[in-house]
Amino acid sequence: MIENIRKFPDMLLYEPEVIGEFGNYTGRIAIMGMGGSAAAGDFFADWSGLDVRTVRHYDLPPFYGEGDTFVAISYSGNTEETLSAYSQAVERGMKGFVITTGGKLREMAEADGVPVVLVPEGYQPREAFGFLLKALVYGAKGMGMIDSVMYESFIKAAENLERYREELDGMDSPTYEIASHMYRRLPLIYSDGAILSVVVRWKNQINENANAFAHVMPFPEHNHNEIEGFDHPEFLDTRAWLIFLKTDYDHPRVKMRMEIVEDILRDFVLGASSVNAKGESKLEQMLYLVWFGDFVSYWLTVEYGGDPYRIDRIKALKGILSRR
Repeated sequence: MIENIRKFPDMLLYEPEVIGEFGNYTGRIAIMGMGGSAAAGDFFADWSGLDVRTVRHYDLPPFYGEGDTFVAISYSGNTEETLSAYSQAVERGMKGFVITTGGKLREMAEADGVPVVLVPEGYQPREAFGFLLKALVYGAKGMGMIDSVMYESFIKAAENLERYREELDGMDSPTYEIASHMYRRLPLIYSDGAILSVVVRWKNQINENANAFAHVMPFPEHNHNEIEGFDHPEFLDTRAWLIFLKTDYDHPRVKMRMEIVEDILRDFVLGASSVNAKGESKLEQMLYLVWFGDFVSYWLTVEYGGDPYRIDRIKALKGILSRR
């Protein structure tokens, strides 16, 4: 897996193959997917500023219909929730495209005359995040959701990531240091709510790669409830570690709140760390943090002596569902 994490910038720069012709984007946008596929939708929503909702369910919200746009993302092409939501989108007269390696989703899309953006096979969906995100951005440009200026800004940000490769990789890196703080502890990971997709990506990678628990909460919402939840259980002061993901584009009041909260909670947790994003744009800083977190999840797996490809519970659940 580590080799695929190292290839993240290369994935963002791949040239997708498209089957069919893109139509024109209209209305609201529903991006349907689960897990690593949905993560691309979340990231796109945070970056683009468009009227986007990521749908992680069998059913589309009832307000979507003719005149709206969909994107169905399933790496395998066989994700049952996404297949269900895709069928509803087509039935309601929505226009859009799908992103997949094949499977039932490709078959259905080709039969329905829906464009298919193909991504490379042979990866776990969470490993293919770079491919999925690039495919989404490519398709968004094809449908007119974003213009050429935004598209070129994406390419530039992906190209610039290469400068951080040596910094983020290796056991003497800041990514390994953050992973060491998480080892045998409860990581509580926070960010500005405007980049919630990034902090959720951190949690999901830690869950699946390291088979470890992690908690996330955006600011300033944290300050209206979670800040009061540190009295119990009592082990928090010996096990919890706060991690703040920060960008130069965080709201000024959020920056202030993070500093104050770290000071207020200092006596209620074991420790705290901050990860300060690098990059020439908000997009580049978001991608930097995603890549940083992917490395962290892998080093945490190493610390636990685990296998980043072991997803026994997910497989068990799918096996049971397939028989019912």
